[in-house]
Amino acid sequence: MSLFNLSLVTFEIDHEDCWSKLTSDYPVLIKTIFAKPSKGKDYILGMDEVKTHNRRAFKGFLKSFRRDKSIYEIVQIIELDSRRGIYRILFKERYEDMIMGIIENYMTLYMKDLIKDGNERLLLIMPSDEVVPLKRDLETLGKIHYFNAKRVDFNDFIPTFFDLSEQERNAVLQAIRLGYYEYPRRINLEELGKSMGISKPTLEEYLRKAEKKVMSKIFREFYQQDLLFHSSDY
Repeated sequence: MSLFNLSLVTFEIDHEDCWSKLTSDYPVLIKTIFAKPSKGKDYILGMDEVKTHNRRAFKGFLKSFRRDKSIYEIVQIIELDSRRGIYRILFKERYEDMIMGIIENYMTLYMKDLIKDGNERLLLIMPSDEVVPLKRDLETLGKIHYFNAKRVDFNDFIPTFFDLSEQERNAVLQAIRLGYYEYPRRINLEELGKSMGISKPTLEEYLRKAEKKVMSKIFREFYQQDLLFHSSDY
């Protein structure tokens, strides 16, 4: 097995006997923040982010989520933005016959997911020679609506941590701290440059280069979201 021979895998599964089926009854979108099996594999400790229309819709989903037999315990509920309907749930769920329990058996280098309309959609990067065995294991959990795999360069998905120069990073941090990116702006470029001891043209160059690199990272994120929302066309 070569770690340089990697595949991007996207699939959607109708996961039987799992709380994810509840998303067919409630207007929610769910994304996994983390899912960590306990040491004895008695349960999976997970944190999911939930996006819904309003507090009432979230409460309805939460009530059914709490009662589902695959959920052992809700540890914490965090309200991130009630106006936009964004919450996080920290919980313990069953280990056996769960997708995360299966994925743990493979060398998954990268993972994102989306749960909506009663189905689970996942995006994985993994060794190409593990793709077929993974599909066979997933088929034991429920109906797979689509399963796509193609060779991929890992670097296309994970940008370098060190791409911004020290000057570019400092320029962006100061711009954020002093309100340059707020609306309306609390400081203009000339004032910002003076506070940093650099000229306006130099500051503009630092910000322009930094913004290009940051937007490139955001583009990768949007591309992955698009794969999860529209993978059946991929």
